Amino acid sequence: MSTWEGVAEAYRRSFATLCAGAIPTLLAATATGGDHLDVGCGSGDLALAAAREGRRVLAVDPDPGMVAMTRAAVPEAVRVVAGAAPTLPLPDGSFGAVTANFVVNHVPDPRATLRDLARVAAPSAPVAMTIWPSVPGPHLAAYAEASRAAGAVPTPSTRLPDHLDFPRSAEGLAGLAQESGLRVEQAEEIGWTWRISADDLMAGIAGGVGGAGSTHRAQSAAVRTEIESRVRELWSRFAAVDGGLAFPVTAVLLVASRP
Repeated sequence: MSTWEGVAEAYRRSFATLCAGAIPTLLAATATGGDHLDVGCGSGDLALAAAREGRRVLAVDPDPGMVAMTRAAVPEAVRVVAGAAPTLPLPDGSFGAVTANFVVNHVPDPRATLRDLARVAAPSAPVAMTIWPSVPGPHLAAYAEASRAAGAVPTPSTRLPDHLDFPRSAEGLAGLAQESGLRVEQAEEIGWTWRISADDLMAGIAGGVGGAGSTHRAQSAAVRTEIESRVRELWSRFAAVDGGLAFPVTAVLLVASRP
């Protein structure tokens, strides 16, 4: 089973709202007109935002649940198809803007993925993407601390082999893009505050989203209960004055173009 199979609704409720924080920056970086390709569309938030700006959008995702969710969220004018880099079922040079919001950090071959993103972009078209840096955010750091304290059984590492991996930083992503034939225009860290309820965040993890979700599902019911109790206490340090949680978020942004 793939990492994302069967978790679409849990993702929509939780980590989709985290990833949505980068959408305004990605749209600003690709505001050049023409057809817009959103790779790894997830719950469809970026595709919807682009369509609301009047862009002609094609949204692509390999997971059937995400494809169905995006189709339900976007106007009929937005095309939604199943597919994934590095084998996007699309012609060369066919898009005036390409986005990949937190996609490259999940793929099995980042270089091949970036080459495919470059392939489908028109000459000089912006290709904008985000990844998570190597240091986990406070919400995941708290989960890791809680799972260790609860005696959780470790799960197999999902780290890529050295010959496929790259430094999860602005410099590392820029180097990867250059290796893939892209001209780097901007590479930097961006930040925002992610607001979410503890219940919604826990629903994402319990639903199996990401590495924390895989770890959680691998535990016994008793260990899962202890982890949840501990992590909710740790998350309470980030309680917002108006309710819910407010986490500081850092991501890596890259804007490049096909020569």
